[in-house]
Amino acid sequence: MSSSVSSGTPTEMDAVTVPQQPIEANAEVLSVEWLFEPFWPGIRLLARRSGGRVHLTDAAGDDIELAPELRGAGDVLAASVLAADAVVDGIWTAQPFIRDRSPDRAWAETLAAGEREADAARDAPRGSADDDAPRRAFVAVDLVEIDGQPLGEVPFQERRRLLESVIEVGVHVRLSPIVKQPLAGWLVAWRANGFTHYVAKHMNSRYRPGQRIDPGRGNEEWLKLSLRTRAPRGFFASMLGGRGDRVRRISD
Repeated sequence: MSSSVSSGTPTEMDAVTVPQQPIEANAEVLSVEWLFEPFWPGIRLLARRSGGRVHLTDAAGDDIELAPELRGAGDVLAASVLAADAVVDGIWTAQPFIRDRSPDRAWAETLAAGEREADAARDAPRGSADDDAPRRAFVAVDLVEIDGQPLGEVPFQERRRLLESVIEVGVHVRLSPIVKQPLAGWLVAWRANGFTHYVAKHMNSRYRPGQRIDPGRGNEEWLKLSLRTRAPRGFFASMLGGRGDRVRRISD
């Protein structure tokens, strides 16, 4: 079966080449005007679907060669992006299959096991080169363009709503969970599932391809925050009268 990953020249959607990145910050976001998601480890991708095919570029804007760890990415995205033309920002990652013991994850594992058995029956004999390879999924985090219309000036909350309408979720294509305050329980759960950081995004933040918002200009709308196992040192330092790390607190 031919791959759905395009190796030719991208379409007019090539105007967007590099995903926006959050800035790392030592902060605690208390405002209800922000949304939060785990920071997914893996390969950051922009997936451009057009004409039934998918063109993939990485965080540097370079075309993705079909390395073994990206096997299947184009096919699953071609089938799961419901819009005829769209640019989806996401991560190709093994993280969805790590540590979680929830019923949803167990069901996903069952489905995936069935897929592997079907693949083995169809393709045997194939050898065992991929038997121990970690399973991966594409986790969608943002919608950058749809039907030829750039969404850079659309608030994140609305882009997220549109993203949910164009992604068919399955074992190998997921939507990153987006949550609101109160956040404490989510941070505990994400840390237990192996995440080391999370991302805070202002509800009205715009999408700026290739940019990290400059923290000195008052536009810190995407923040990468640490999932500490204990309170920030600044908290204890303030109680003990020391300087410690200064933690910025963002309130309404």
